[in-house]
Amino acid sequence: MDDLLRLVRKLYPFPYSVTGRGNDDAVAAFQSELPFQVHEVASGSELNGWRTSPACHIEKAEIRKDGRLIYDGRASPLGVITLSKSFRGRVSLTELKEHLYFSSESEDAIPYHWTALYRPSERSWGFCVPHRLYQALEEGDYDVDLVATEKTGTMKVLDFLLPGDSSETVLLNAHNCHPFQANDDISGCAVGIRVLQMLRQRQRRRLSYRLVIAPELIGTVFWLDALGAKARDLGCTIMLKSVGNDRPLRLQQSFTGEAQIDKAAHHVFRHRFGQYDSGEFRTIYGNDETVFEAPPFEIPSISLTRFPFFGYHTNLDTPDTVSGPRLLDTAETALLIIDALEQNLLVRSTMTGLVALSHPRYGLYRAAPAPGIDREKYAEINTKWNLLMNCLSRHLNGRTHLLEIADRYGLPIADVHAYVSRFVEKGLAVNCAESTGAHGRPG
Repeated sequence: MDDLLRLVRKLYPFPYSVTGRGNDDAVAAFQSELPFQVHEVASGSELNGWRTSPACHIEKAEIRKDGRLIYDGRASPLGVITLSKSFRGRVSLTELKEHLYFSSESEDAIPYHWTALYRPSERSWGFCVPHRLYQALEEGDYDVDLVATEKTGTMKVLDFLLPGDSSETVLLNAHNCHPFQANDDISGCAVGIRVLQMLRQRQRRRLSYRLVIAPELIGTVFWLDALGAKARDLGCTIMLKSVGNDRPLRLQQSFTGEAQIDKAAHHVFRHRFGQYDSGEFRTIYGNDETVFEAPPFEIPSISLTRFPFFGYHTNLDTPDTVSGPRLLDTAETALLIIDALEQNLLVRSTMTGLVALSHPRYGLYRAAPAPGIDREKYAEINTKWNLLMNCLSRHLNGRTHLLEIADRYGLPIADVHAYVSRFVEKGLAVNCAESTGAHGRPG
């Protein structure tokens, strides 16, 4: 818990963007956690209309009235809009207000204004100010002195691949283009790193795993395009977006809502949380899922998020507002979803006809657990297992995933996987070579 908070604080204090010093300086911090490969794309590169921006440095950003300093945009790392143009001149209050942006979150909050990163044709000059200051401005003329310099650079995409027995890959994604935004999305970066670190410790993994941390949309668009034929290995995506604030974890489904990753996530949420909030594609949070689901890739992509949260896209989104227990809860949930995919086998019976599970040769009759204080719960579990045992032979057809079986009988997939694995050990069934957990698109 504290370890994840320390990681958020370690990755937080950088002026991130699509390109620039912040992203360059942060590479070492990320690579000290995982041996990321760094893919670089030169600023000014264009793909499908998306363009990598230049690095921008603010030399001066002052607003004065009658010679008196009203606002210094350099006092806050968010005080000038992203990729602002330079401007020097005298303007009326009306014209000045057309170039001032404030947040509705708080009168004192300074917003993060990002639109020029994705709409370079709309670039202008501007300041991000507290609403309190905006309201206090008096009639008259104002002198603006805003000097912004641009430099060429490279967009950096951080990519870590953890091979498994299969090349079929579960992709995890977080973004690192928002300057000084702890929850959005350094929290996702930190959780993604911890999940991959935990997976590295496992002696065996059926599936492969990949963590990509990149500027939102632009980074993943270029990365996925450069991946070429290897993109076919990507079976699904788990996106970690704003996952550290103190709200319940929410689940956003893939485009179809029917992929195996959807089923795995719903299964885990049901058994872990009971009641939970879920939504269809793009109804809870908007991010890189549109990149991965775009043709011809059509990679089923779910999102784990605690959005919305107070301080979103403002200077209030600091590490002090991120919750250690919530970060840990997100990491554990993501690992449980991964476990469900790992256990989501297709199994085929090798027997002809019904097998006597209680025969000493097999010993597969699952005795009812000893009843506890909660007799209703005991009876319910007993009934579920009894029904599964009587129906299991029909499911072992090489076409029915274990997740489907577990959900049908309301049992945790880990328990069903352990039970079915005993059938395989006894020679009564075999794992199908084509069985997958991630590439199982709808079905």
